[in-house]
Amino acid sequence: MTIEAGGAEVADRYGRSELHYCALDGDGAQARALLAAGLDPDAADQQGHTPLHLATQQGNVEVATVLLDAGARVDAVNEYGNSPLFAAVFAYRGRGDLIELLRRHGADPHRANISGQTPVGLARLIANYDVRKYFADVG
Repeated sequence: MTIEAGGAEVADRYGRSELHYCALDGDGAQARALLAAGLDPDAADQQGHTPLHLATQQGNVEVATVLLDAGARVDAVNEYGNSPLFAAVFAYRGRGDLIELLRRHGADPHRANISGQTPVGLARLIANYDVRKYFADVG
């Protein structure tokens, strides 16, 4: 995978750019370099996952912060209608830093996916962790 002249990115067979894989790996410095080279923080793969979806899914706060600071859409949705906030709630493992980061950047806790489930609704359903506390302000 390479960046063509003018900053155009060449995706792999899944539609993922180097920035997608950087988001999975959690390398903030590399994310900054790729964004400076012109990669799109909102590029979607074949399933509609943006780098921000993947960073939140993997718990990579540094890369998520870099992406948001670069203007990534906080409420982008994948083919299932899931936002990065939904991914962060779903992948919650006792750490709420990503949920807090996304909420500070205006993520909509009521954005429903194609099944009608919202991040706040999912948080209320999860019984193994107290993820609900990150939505105490939401009715």
